[in-house]
Amino acid sequence: MILHEFPDLTWLKRQIAQGFSNRLGWGNLPLDVEGFPSVIIHTKVSECFRPDIKGPFSFFLNIRGSALCSVDRQTTCINEDNYFVSNRSQLYTLQVEEGTGGAETFNIHFGEFFSESVLNSLVTPTDSILDAGTEKQLSPVVFFNQLHRRDATFNALIQGIITSYTETGFSMLRFQEQLTALLSYHLQQHRHIAEIVNNLPPVRKATRVELYKRLSRAMDVLRSGFCGEIRLDQLAGEACLSKYHFLRLFRMAHGMSPYQYIQHLRIEKARALLAGSNISITDLAERLGFENSQSFSRLFYQRTGLYPTQYRLRAK
Repeated sequence: MILHEFPDLTWLKRQIAQGFSNRLGWGNLPLDVEGFPSVIIHTKVSECFRPDIKGPFSFFLNIRGSALCSVDRQTTCINEDNYFVSNRSQLYTLQVEEGTGGAETFNIHFGEFFSESVLNSLVTPTDSILDAGTEKQLSPVVFFNQLHRRDATFNALIQGIITSYTETGFSMLRFQEQLTALLSYHLQQHRHIAEIVNNLPPVRKATRVELYKRLSRAMDVLRSGFCGEIRLDQLAGEACLSKYHFLRLFRMAHGMSPYQYIQHLRIEKARALLAGSNISITDLAERLGFENSQSFSRLFYQRTGLYPTQYRLRAK
C-alpha cells in the first residue's frame, strides 16, 4: 500500500506490539496476512518527530528535502542523494526538523515476511529451493545501517513506482514486483560491501566488520555533507580511529582518499544538476562548495573531458 500521511503514532506502536494480528492497516485497510505490511509513506511534511518505532526492514529516502534517522544511538542525515537502511525489529526515530523547509518523504517499509521471503529466494541456490518446496525456512538477512548513494538505477526504480501508481492507480501485484526489484538491487550493493570488508586487513572477520562499520560512519558524513567543509579529524573521530589509520583503511576499502571521494561526489552531483536544471555555472560551483566557477570548470573538464557548458548542451 502507499500512504500519503504518517499513521497515528499511538495506533502504529499498538499494532506493531500486537503483530498486526487483526490484519488491519491504517484507515482499517484489510491486510492479507499478519505482521507489519509492505507500505510506502509518500507525504510532504513541514516537520515531524516519530520516536522509537520497531519497524520492519526499511529504506528511508526523500524526494525533496532532508530528514534525520536515528538507529542504535547513531543519527544520520538523509538528503535527496542518499537512502538509509534499517533492519527488522530495530528501533528507529525519524525526524524532520522545523525551520528546514520540510521534506517530501518516500519511506519504504518492506513487509515483515515479504522481505525475508524475497531476500532468501535471492541468496538460496535453485536446487535448494526445489528441495524445500513450499516450506517456509526463512533466516533473517541483516544489512549495515548506513547511507547508500542513489544512482541512476535506484532512482529509475523509485520513479517507476511513483509514475505507475500516479498514472494508473495502485496494483498489489505490480507493487510487489517493484519492491522485489528494489530488494534485488540492494542485495547487489550489499555484496559489493562484502567485497570491501574482505579487502580490509587480514584479521578476524568480526574485526573487519567492525572496521567497516566505523568507516561507514565517516562515509555517511561525506555523503551527506560533501558540499561543505569537512575536516580529516572530524572523519577520523566519526570512525573512532587515528587520522593515520583512518586514511590508510579508507584508501584500502574504497580505493581513493576522502578528499578524492568528495570530489567524485561533487562531479556526480554536478552532472545531475547540469542535465536536470538551468542553474548557472557560478551558482552551481558555489552550491557544490568550490571556491569559484573556474576551479569547478577545471576539475569538471579533468574528470569528464568536457566543460560544464558543453556537458549541459550535450545532456539536453
